[in-house]
Amino acid sequence: MQSAKKLSVEIEGRDQITWESLGEQNKVTFVGCFEFTQLVKNYRTHFGNDVFKWPLPNGSTHSEMIIREFILKLKGRWEYPYKDEEICHCRHVKTKTVDNAVLNGAHTHELASRWTGCSTACGTCKPDVEKVIKYRVG
Repeated sequence: MQSAKKLSVEIEGRDQITWESLGEQNKVTFVGCFEFTQLVKNYRTHFGNDVFKWPLPNGSTHSEMIIREFILKLKGRWEYPYKDEEICHCRHVKTKTVDNAVLNGAHTHELASRWTGCSTACGTCKPDVEKVIKYRVG
């Protein structure tokens, strides 16, 4: 018996898209805000239900960033630029906190610092924060 495969990408408490596969059966489920659900519906309408054939979105909205992460992870091409749990050691800011800020609109280092406190002490993490922003936003 073949085991099920599952991948889920989300912004905690907001938008989520999940892919499940068991052999020949594939299922995509999603929940979220109007913008997110409309984008997923548009992708399904224009590109079909085979998510492996979906093109990467180019935009920088949270919906486009989540779907881009989803597609890249499905294809094994997701290469997040920072691997440690904590990105800012002076202020003890978790990488996930900065990532969520970027997903929610902090598309500059200044905004990410203001929203999370990262890079407001020694500044050593600034290049890593900028890499996260660049990877997410494109």
